[in-house]
Amino acid sequence: MVTTSHDALLTGFVCAGLSIIILLVRIIAARTKQGRFDLSTIICVAAIFVTGARIGVNQYVLNYGTVNDALFGKVHQFDTEDLRKLKIGSILSLIARLLITTFYWLQNCLLLLFYSHIFQVRARWTTILIRTCWIVIPTTYVAVVLSTFLECHPFKLYWQVDPSPGHCIKAYIQLLLQAIANIVIDLHLLAFSVPLLLVKHRTVAERLRIGTLFTLGFFCIIITCIRLAYVYAESSYQPTRSLWASVQMLVSCFVANAPTIYGSTKLIRRRKSEQIQRRGSRPELWLHLQVTNEDMGSTNVPVLSRQLTSSPASSEKAYSRWVP
Repeated sequence: MVTTSHDALLTGFVCAGLSIIILLVRIIAARTKQGRFDLSTIICVAAIFVTGARIGVNQYVLNYGTVNDALFGKVHQFDTEDLRKLKIGSILSLIARLLITTFYWLQNCLLLLFYSHIFQVRARWTTILIRTCWIVIPTTYVAVVLSTFLECHPFKLYWQVDPSPGHCIKAYIQLLLQAIANIVIDLHLLAFSVPLLLVKHRTVAERLRIGTLFTLGFFCIIITCIRLAYVYAESSYQPTRSLWASVQMLVSCFVANAPTIYGSTKLIRRRKSEQIQRRGSRPELWLHLQVTNEDMGSTNVPVLSRQLTSSPASSEKAYSRWVP
């Protein structure tokens, strides 16, 4: 069954919408947990803008078409208006590939920040692995971006119809390099999960959570391989490329943000539960606090709050090491 432009557009809207929701939930959860914004917030905001830009660009790419789809389709006669649209669609397809690459690599940065926070106190080999990964991510990003715009030389081949520009317009090199780089980074990040699994005296629930994180990483690699297979099977047909790029976008977004969202949500619930327990253990103190607030204002609240919330800090400290 051939993928249509409508299918690709619909899938793109759904995956983009869900990805934006995931990123917004992560921002809110992390802000509630930490009480401030950090570097991951900036990355999430950048990813949201990239996702929105890709939606707009894909609208034109899938409506106007590309030279690759036109030359390897059934239509071989083009008027001036057709050539104009094919040129715009082909150029914008390069922008769409740049945007989706940027989104993938931003999610890799979020996942690396997650592991960097987990291993705040770490062995020397872990430090080397983290630093190496911070070098690999920008290096591979530059390589994929260069292949996106330099695969066809001269540049005008990207929208040339006659004579045939050749197979460079299929962008197989860009696709293959992007997929291989993504898989290498995913495997690099998965290596951080191994020492967590090998730690002794872990409960079954803890091992299941870490195992789930490990499985999600492999699932992302599987989706990348499936995307490669489909694009090659349909001769780099643009709707197929767009559809599977959208699917991989959603998967990578979920894998990169699910651990932080889960950990932040669990910590927030833990704080509320401890607060309820403290109120239940000394109800007369909380009643006195409420009466004082009503009669005299809230001038004493910060002092009492600090006294009451200082005790669980040590219990949260150990757990917060596992969530960025």
